[in-house]
Amino acid sequence: MVRWDVSMDRAQYTAAEQLHQRHQRLWWVMWAPGSRRFFAFYQGGAEIEPLSDSTPEGLDDRIRRAQPVIVRTHPASHWCCPVSGCTWTSINPTIHAPCPRPASR
Repeated sequence: MVRWDVSMDRAQYTAAEQLHQRHQRLWWVMWAPGSRRFFAFYQGGAEIEPLSDSTPEGLDDRIRRAQPVIVRTHPASHWCCPVSGCTWTSINPTIHAPCPRPASR
């Protein structure tokens, strides 16, 4: 039995990071070695089932097909920044910097 090591999935982790960078304002993307699948979690105000696929190209396609459906079926959905403590939301997937923080008391 070969023992699993993170270095065995370096290409998958790199592909997941590239997908995450491409879709980061809308989706949190990761590689799950236990299931041997890529996952994307919607970062907006609508409850959307996580997307998954065994290839990064397949997951990218699923994300691109899901986005128009989300816009059509959840028009008031807001995208939220994945940075902890950031209060940014938008109905449009726009870049924001720096992250707005709640006022401290």
